[in-house]
Amino acid sequence: MGLHTITDFASSRRGKWITVLVWIILAGVIVPFAPRLEEVRSNEDSIFLPVGAESAAAADLVRERYPDSGTPAIIVLRNAEGLTGADFEAARQINDYLVSGDAGNNVNGVVSIFTVPQAEAELISADNTTMTIIANITGSVAEPGYTNTIERVRDVTTQYDGADLMVRVSGPGGLIVDLVKVFEGIDGFLLIVTAVLVLVLLVAIYRSPIVALVPLVSVGWVFTLANGVAAWASREIGFPVDGQSTGIMTVLLFGAGTDYCLFISSRFREELTLVENTHEAMRRSMRGVGGAIVSAGSTILVATIILLLALLPAYRSLGPVLAIAVALMMAAALTLVPAILTILGRWSFWPFRPSYAPGKPASESSSPVWSRIAGIVLRRPAAVLSATVLLLLAMTLGMLGYNPTYDSLESLPSDAESVEGFELLRAGFPAGELAPTNVYVVLKDGQFAFDAEALAAIDAVTTELAERPEIASVTSPSRPFGSGAPVGIDEVSAAIETIPAGVRESLDRGGGTDASAGGIEPDSPEAGAIGLYLAASQFISADGSVARVELVLEENPYSGSALDLIPVLRDIARDAAGGAGLSADSVLVGGTTAESYDTREANNRDSVIVLPLVLLAIAIILGLLLRSLVAPLYLSLTIIISYFATLGLAILCFKYLFGQDTISSSVPFYLFVFLNALGVDYNIYLMARIREESKRFNLEEATRRALTRTGGVITSAGLILAGTFSALMTLPLQDLFQLGFAVAIGVLMDTFITRTLMVPSIVTLLGRWNWWPSRAFRQVNPALSQGAPAGDD
Repeated sequence: MGLHTITDFASSRRGKWITVLVWIILAGVIVPFAPRLEEVRSNEDSIFLPVGAESAAAADLVRERYPDSGTPAIIVLRNAEGLTGADFEAARQINDYLVSGDAGNNVNGVVSIFTVPQAEAELISADNTTMTIIANITGSVAEPGYTNTIERVRDVTTQYDGADLMVRVSGPGGLIVDLVKVFEGIDGFLLIVTAVLVLVLLVAIYRSPIVALVPLVSVGWVFTLANGVAAWASREIGFPVDGQSTGIMTVLLFGAGTDYCLFISSRFREELTLVENTHEAMRRSMRGVGGAIVSAGSTILVATIILLLALLPAYRSLGPVLAIAVALMMAAALTLVPAILTILGRWSFWPFRPSYAPGKPASESSSPVWSRIAGIVLRRPAAVLSATVLLLLAMTLGMLGYNPTYDSLESLPSDAESVEGFELLRAGFPAGELAPTNVYVVLKDGQFAFDAEALAAIDAVTTELAERPEIASVTSPSRPFGSGAPVGIDEVSAAIETIPAGVRESLDRGGGTDASAGGIEPDSPEAGAIGLYLAASQFISADGSVARVELVLEENPYSGSALDLIPVLRDIARDAAGGAGLSADSVLVGGTTAESYDTREANNRDSVIVLPLVLLAIAIILGLLLRSLVAPLYLSLTIIISYFATLGLAILCFKYLFGQDTISSSVPFYLFVFLNALGVDYNIYLMARIREESKRFNLEEATRRALTRTGGVITSAGLILAGTFSALMTLPLQDLFQLGFAVAIGVLMDTFITRTLMVPSIVTLLGRWNWWPSRAFRQVNPALSQGAPAGDD
């Protein structure tokens, strides 16, 4: 079944009703029974780690060997004038609340100066202004139980926050909860903002409420179906979906879907002036724009499928969600939209219904602006091309300020509690306290971490890492209070020998900390040894086969220099383990900084491998549509130039307009994908019209007519697409704000510069070589000029 057969049926007398009925049945079957994306969405960071990365292996090891390890929340108390007695009492009450279990039964361990007095030097800053309490909270951070515990703790700590003492709940736990909170209301809010924006723009463009509602109804219909189908696929196939994916799907559907509706309705209005019969007008409209819509949709579809080749799960999981949405939208554009418009007929454009006037096409007579632009481009194509290229190259200079960030804190608003807590923490402690780096040492089969040989190997790794100047402190089973504390491996070994065997076995089984239960006096040496033993045990897996060495960096753990340190630390840890008799692969380095490093490496790889494949696939689609080898080459070059110009201009705006010195690491990747897949839609629509017109006119006249007749609709489509992506700027996440802004200005650049000036200039300069080596190249008569028709109009 060919494309024309499908579109002819959807616009026929009976077919239009059957088409609408089929879509109603689809909605009735899918929507009530399929899950929703918000039901399968996951915010678990570990499942979005790069495939095969060491930090991913470390995360797997933690889940397996440290089932109760949890994700820590750090309560930060700071008094810039110095902590007072009242401040210490507030800290004690917070500590007692955490230990009591009232915060939740998933609070599994509290480290404070009250529970581990020996760690005071690690928990209170040297200037006595800042104190930390670390609460280990078990369970998945994506589950409500984790979020509820953090919220209860924040409700209590808020009571102690005042003019002098500032109290914030931060750390990895607080950060994740703040991110989850942002994504909770993102779908509904973004949907409303996008729909209202599209409706306002459509009414302004068409001055008709009816044709303005057609895209909203069609896209809303598809959005509901896509949400269910994508959620079902995620659950059954097993690919993860995060809040960012659903947000991007919303704006992409409304942007691309509305564009397709505009292409159809604009051509339909033009044909209604040439053809009296509504069904014939739509049949001719779809034969004219159907191929361009398929090609435009295919570019997005292919680009999203290629994302499956990415190492980063965040990129890879976005592919299926967008592919499902775009495939459904493309099907709707070829069937549902023409069926609805055919049913409405000329009333679609009420109150300005187009009249049957075959001698005067409305689209041409109402486009004096585009006629003048076409005249300028065609008269001086070389000058226009040179000027636009120089302008875009100048914009690329903004790339000199390219400074990507992998810091999740920078994505959140500055008034988020986790961000404020980090600032308090950084004022008194090394910045690395917020997110320590963890080195996991897997011992030999049969070894237990507190065996003399194993403890010596762990200490060898600990001491080697502690010598690095970039590291503020190192804690491990052999040095539970830090590498600079007086308690070291000798004291831990002595404590192990001091504790009676029966008591130690009880402690290893989780028998608690009550020394009197084993007949030990609270003030006895054995009681002190038990405290030291328990402090060291927190770094050991449940089966005693893995030890954790915790590193606190001097600088921001999300900074570029911190990330650069990870491969160095990995080499040091492996060498130290090898020198202590362990195998090199017995060491895994994980934690937030390591995860960010591995993400950066995977992102760089995906940018080098995936993005060129996206460009190649789009060039192939253009070649098939235009039946040319030349046109895809220069159209691809215009895409590349526009991309770097957009990125350079965006970086300048981020820095000097919005006060953002960094750009989210994912923005350049997503920007390339969307500008390629979406921006090329306008080139496809224009070039398809040029090729259509060139069958009747020489290339210069064909270009003039195509630019004149498509100028208004492409401009409208560009404004709407830019508007839908700018809706992301209303969200309180810097990542999505930057992506929305960058894509919006990129689309506008494609609309007003690339498609309006650059492409027509190149087409004019190349002449018939645009179509080489197709039959059109051989049929064009180079002697035709000055707009003389190649055939009857």
